Formats: sequence, structure tokens, C-alpha cells
Amino acid sequence: MKFTEHHYVLPACWASYLINGDPTGFSLNDDGGDAEIATIDRLLDDVGLGGPVNCSDEPEFLKYHDAHAYGVLAADCLTFTFLERVES
Repeated sequence: MKFTEHHYVLPACWASYLINGDPTGFSLNDDGGDAEIATIDRLLDDVGLGGPVNCSDEPEFLKYHDAHAYGVLAADCLTFTFLERVES
């Protein structure tokens, strides 16, 4: 079985939800985090790779990142690694 790695630069504050499926970090938002969770879920659906398997250790503040097209503003970001299974 072979895999291809895909890397996406996304907000660091999304890491807990992306890696562990834990949305509690968004509960302080006015809407309980529903809008941000919906944005993340939409991005994951569009990417079609499931959840990430890893992320970088050190965040970097970026104005433009892979979630920018979804209306997400500048943020501290991490590089998330997703795997895609490919035919041998």
C-alpha cells in the first residue's frame, strides 16, 4: 500500500479539532464555535482526504494560508500533513 503526502497550511488553533476531533476550543466563540467548525468541515470535505496525520511543531504567523479562500483571516499557522492512498 502506498500513500502520497499532501500538506496544507492552516490555523494553529484548529489543531485540536483536526487531529483529535475536539471542538471544545471553539466554545468561547459567540456561537459556540459552530461557524468555525462548519468552515473546517467544509474545507475537509473539499480536500477529501479525511483528517491529518501530523502537523508541524512551530506556528508561523501568515496572512495568506490554505484556509484564506474560506474567509479565514491572518493567523498563527501550522503545516498539516494528510495522506492519500494511491494504487500501487
